[in-house]
Amino acid sequence: MKKWRIIIGIVTAIAAVGFFVLPKIIDKTMQTMQGGGERCSSEPDEWMPVRGECPGATLEMETKCNEFCDKHPDCCGERGENAGNFGRRETILPLPADGVISALKRSYPKTIKALNEGPNIYFREAKAEIISDEKLEEIKAIGFNTIQVLLIGKKENNKLIFNESNNSVLLNDIVAIKKHGLAVWVALDIAGAPASAQSAGLGNYENFKVSFLDFAKNAAELLEKYKVEYFTANNEPDKPFKEQKNWNAEEINNNLADFFPAVNAVAREKFNGKLINKITKTQNHVKKVIDASFKNVDIAGVDVGPPLDGRMNLKYYKIELDEYQSYASLAEKAGVLWMNAEYWMGDFEGEFYDFAKNNELECAKISFDAYLKTIPKGAGYVWNDVRTFSLPQGEETKKALKNFLDKI
Repeated sequence: MKKWRIIIGIVTAIAAVGFFVLPKIIDKTMQTMQGGGERCSSEPDEWMPVRGECPGATLEMETKCNEFCDKHPDCCGERGENAGNFGRRETILPLPADGVISALKRSYPKTIKALNEGPNIYFREAKAEIISDEKLEEIKAIGFNTIQVLLIGKKENNKLIFNESNNSVLLNDIVAIKKHGLAVWVALDIAGAPASAQSAGLGNYENFKVSFLDFAKNAAELLEKYKVEYFTANNEPDKPFKEQKNWNAEEINNNLADFFPAVNAVAREKFNGKLINKITKTQNHVKKVIDASFKNVDIAGVDVGPPLDGRMNLKYYKIELDEYQSYASLAEKAGVLWMNAEYWMGDFEGEFYDFAKNNELECAKISFDAYLKTIPKGAGYVWNDVRTFSLPQGEETKKALKNFLDKI
């Protein structure tokens, strides 16, 4: 009994130290992500917890977490919502060293053959893990030369700001991707948060625009520092814009026509890589919106895939893929390169619909054929989500994809 009292006393003491000594405000790390303040770092080969591992579930792990946070207080933050429970701390992945960052260089493939990693690996609730060397080599073996990743911000006081935990993973991923000789393509989440936050509405357009322009400018400066090859500041803005209940149809079109060139212009102020727009369902947009999607960009990207609710048949799907040619022709008139900026069979999470499970290979071939027939030739092709290779036709689809990537 005495032994357990001693253990409980030690745990209580450690927790008390964590509460009174270690708290750090998030703003300091936010400054770090924007180029100022201290940078979370650790010594070579030094143990450090991954995000979500601290505070520890055991006395040993709790002690290790506290020792690390004592030595690296800039890596640990206290979450206010848990202040009554000794202030739960979560670690933030150390940023790459200055010497590593300064050595980064750009390398552009002749044709972009990209895998889109999607948002899931950058959700705040996710475990902080850098894309592994094994996965990157598997990606290269399929034929990809570029990885598309997301920069997800967050809303705070009606402004869009960096999410320090998301960015710490993203910036380490950029270095890891480049180490394997792959190009990096970063896309901003349009509302500065996962899709669920978009449903709450973007509010007044002018206010949203001011906040997003500032967010895009800060992102552009950060990505320039890391010598990212491709940046998408306009990541399908047409989708959330059309969902706004307080904007009528004319306002939506006017806002989109204004937003596309404005965001690219502010990104260009700080970013010297190549800018790529992404837009969907272009045949449903008015001319001024389409024209705006070609302004201030290096490549105009169109995203095409089957409806995510599974309502589709192969005959209709072939008609859907006519969008490659229609958008390519408009891009040619505008004097801008075009590409397929996303091809999908699912939404990065949840179950795939039966249509995807039963027709993955045929759908992929339809997309490949449509892309290869399009004139002028596209500047690249993006495949969404390696999870699709786990579907019943996954292995055959992977082989067909590899053959297709060899051709473009």
